[in-house]
Amino acid sequence: MRRLIICTMATMLSIGTLLFWADARNAEAADPVLKNDDCGKCHAAIVRQVDQAGNKHKTEVACLECHAGTHPPGVEKGSLIPSCAICHEGEPHFQLENCLECHRNPHEPLNIVFGDNVKAACDTCHSPVVQEINTHQSAHAEVDCSFCHDRHGFKPDCMDCHDPHMSGQQYAACVSCHQVHRPLELAYGAEIPNSDCGACHSDIRSALEAGTSKHAGLQCVYCHADQHGNVPQCQSCHGTPHNEQMLSKFPSCNECHQSAHSLLK
Repeated sequence: MRRLIICTMATMLSIGTLLFWADARNAEAADPVLKNDDCGKCHAAIVRQVDQAGNKHKTEVACLECHAGTHPPGVEKGSLIPSCAICHEGEPHFQLENCLECHRNPHEPLNIVFGDNVKAACDTCHSPVVQEINTHQSAHAEVDCSFCHDRHGFKPDCMDCHDPHMSGQQYAACVSCHQVHRPLELAYGAEIPNSDCGACHSDIRSALEAGTSKHAGLQCVYCHADQHGNVPQCQSCHGTPHNEQMLSKFPSCNECHQSAHSLLK
């Protein structure tokens, strides 16, 4: 009896082992899970583009989230290129036939190269700037955005088109007075140096610096504050320096003092 029990148990164990082995042979291998590092073994240039200029595609998206499915040669070339709308739902920035007309390389989505006549497309993201330049007429308003910004995020040097007011003038000096999208409306802060003003008004700067009055020690913007072309009244600083009898004979200060930049006492 004992021998029968042992034989039966051995037989059942053998059958179980055979069944397990058969199931293991028939089981399908699990699909491998690829990581970005794996993709980079063949697509090093693409991975490098994403790492350097991928924006949100770099930090928030894995390769397989866009390129899902069977890897070539199991599929037709190009079939793993996804539609932008898979992630970017809702209305597009601009009604172009294809997102790639601006975002030509999805691995560098903000590296946008422009053609001509892009102002309407720029307006969909940069409407305050486009409205500003359209509202304030100047030579800048007559050209397309791509005339200055031939690629996304590029800011040109003013001297690429304009002759400088003075030798060695830099971009920072230009924008200290001129707002680039409304260049005819000059505005400046309280710290602008006299040398910037002297770039256009060299004779006045020379007269001021050669003077011996208190005016010679002032910044131009102390009197000509806030807005270009602002000529203040002397009384705004000096009050009423003379009696009514003298002012009735000489209503203008310059009749005696000649010029505020080179005072004659």
